[in-house]
Amino acid sequence: MNRKNQIILLVISGLLLTLACNLSSAMVKTAEKVVPTLDPAEKQQLENQLAAQIGGAVSGVPVTIELSESQLTSLISSQATNQQDAQISNVQVTLDNNQAQISGDIVASGVTGKLSITLTVGMDEQSNPNLSIASATMNGFNLPASMLSSVSDGINQGLKSQAGQEFIIQSMSISDHKLIITAIKP
Repeated sequence: MNRKNQIILLVISGLLLTLACNLSSAMVKTAEKVVPTLDPAEKQQLENQLAAQIGGAVSGVPVTIELSESQLTSLISSQATNQQDAQISNVQVTLDNNQAQISGDIVASGVTGKLSITLTVGMDEQSNPNLSIASATMNGFNLPASMLSSVSDGINQGLKSQAGQEFIIQSMSISDHKLIITAIKP
């Protein structure tokens, strides 16, 4: 065997050895945190509690709503089934470090994949609370920034329309794995 073949064989062997060493760590799956959803009775109780809290709001008196990861996962899961553009299943919501991470399986326009979105809670230029997308991936690939901006705008418009004329959202924060929303009835 000549010198050139020995070098090529050595390089290939080195690459195979590196691949073999990294393969075992790549195959080890990290344990995903599974946020349980509420059973139907608990979900109905939550919806009733929210309706009572909102219905009993007095003009000028702030209302604070706290939603846990399980409660948000259940609420988003039930809303996701109502979407016509895209079907989202296996929704998971985790709340930490003033961020909400939402993941799930999505089917949209014939494309199927694993979607993961990280939202940050903050304030806009007018000191109104808003959500912005810090990152979003589908099947491990980053979604384009132009798409993230469009989706962020849609989320915040939806947030404002959900509050409607009846409430002004004063603050939103994430603490102790809960989303805390304070709103006031004008």
